[in-house]
Amino acid sequence: MPAESAQTRTQRYARRRSEILDVASDLINVQGTRSMTLTAVAKALGLDTSSVTYYFKRKDVLAAACLERTLLWLRDAALTSAAHPDARSRVKAFLNEQFELHRRQRDPTVARLALLSDMRALDAEARAPLDLLYADMFRVVRDFFDFDEGPGARSRSLISAAVLVQNIHWIPAWLDRYLDRDLDRAGARLFDVLDRGLGVGRSWPVHLAPLEEGDGGDAQTRFLHAATNLINRESYAGASVEKIAAELGVSTGSFYHHLDNKDDLVVACFDRTHALLDAAQARADASGRDEGERLAIMASSLVALQLAGESPLLRTNAYQALPLDLRGRMLKRTDQVARHIAGTIADGIADGSMRAVDPEIAGHAVMATIDAAGMLRRWAERRPLDSAVKLFAGVVQSGIF
Repeated sequence: MPAESAQTRTQRYARRRSEILDVASDLINVQGTRSMTLTAVAKALGLDTSSVTYYFKRKDVLAAACLERTLLWLRDAALTSAAHPDARSRVKAFLNEQFELHRRQRDPTVARLALLSDMRALDAEARAPLDLLYADMFRVVRDFFDFDEGPGARSRSLISAAVLVQNIHWIPAWLDRYLDRDLDRAGARLFDVLDRGLGVGRSWPVHLAPLEEGDGGDAQTRFLHAATNLINRESYAGASVEKIAAELGVSTGSFYHHLDNKDDLVVACFDRTHALLDAAQARADASGRDEGERLAIMASSLVALQLAGESPLLRTNAYQALPLDLRGRMLKRTDQVARHIAGTIADGIADGSMRAVDPEIAGHAVMATIDAAGMLRRWAERRPLDSAVKLFAGVVQSGIF
């Protein structure tokens, strides 16, 4: 029997490695990075665990390889789109790449890329090269935008890139409601919202007043602020009770005085987030003269919180690491908020205070834009809050160009 050639061995190695990445990516998408195990991957492939560790020594190494594959695809899509002649054609091409990927991945025989939501769950060593790759991708996207070199041009490019990238991460939250034949239409409608915003040419009010007490509130509120900041930074899996207590300079016993366990903590953080969303909506309902003004008041109030509050909203990418039943409950409630915003937009179209767009897609785009503001707190620290909020919330009114 002839000896196996080096080329054949290399091909077999690459094929098996790719199969492992495919299965691990599926598990990450369903269960989160922390719940994906080498044993589960091996079982799905009909292998011994040792056969998987031959390719990936540790679970974090495998998870990082799955996320790296996604990031490389995203960066390459951005680089391909960057070759187009102007900002609008670059963004349109980048969105088209995303929707084509989602179309392909509906075929059960096509491997699905791992969602990036749970990247912060990795330890610092595994995450460091991924953070660099993400930053490379983001720089390419930021350079899509060719604003004049006047004052604020760099800030506008940063905001536009953050909003675009966050909307791309948000697409899986709503796209499964669309038939294959409607994906092109959905992509065009999302581009329309990002391109032109929701306004009809008149100024929108901006509200900066805090949505919660500025002194940190009571002890439980301080715990929720610290926990939300830590979960946003390190994910649900990385936010231990010990770390939260250390940030506040208290004992872990103090934590258990207020909450029974870590799941209760994330539910409390989530409830705080939705209480703030409700407060912003109530403020808008009380102050706005029409639906356009109400949306503007809600959005600017939440952007101000995201940029400068003691703690921003709990980021939606934190949900990926949650236990499945808890994640489902939280995603359902988030979808209800997006539907409320969609209803506001539909009523605004009817009363003439917003232009005609797809209300459901626009509602999710507004949610993603508010979520994106939480990424730019360091940017906002270096400028007056009113100008930062006006610049960021202006994307909802006028688009990213």
